[in-house]
Amino acid sequence: MKKALIGAFGALILTGPAMAEGYSTVDLGLINDKPACMAKAERVMNRYKNTFGAHSVKVGGWTTFGWDFEPGDQDVVILCVAPTSSSNSKRRGVMVTHGSGTEKQRFATRDLLQGYWDAD
Repeated sequence: MKKALIGAFGALILTGPAMAEGYSTVDLGLINDKPACMAKAERVMNRYKNTFGAHSVKVGGWTTFGWDFEPGDQDVVILCVAPTSSSNSKRRGVMVTHGSGTEKQRFATRDLLQGYWDAD
């Protein structure tokens, strides 16, 4: 199941940001290892939450989830996955933003989070 999920996200990120009904997917690039990727994901989401508002941020084993990010109640997940061609400890950050608000709201949330990621 995990491999299928990673493969599905891998197919999405090969073409750059993908936009579909209510979703936006962004490749955040490679990070040295899983703990560094997870810590960065948590920092970035909490920074956004503390600045613009969100319901909560929760950390899992290889994902960080954020719920009800403003504007428009966007839900966000950052995955820290092993690239299929990698035999070392590097991880690829992948962010998926989903919301029932407007496309403009979803893209604003995505772009701000990506900016925080790049600046961190």
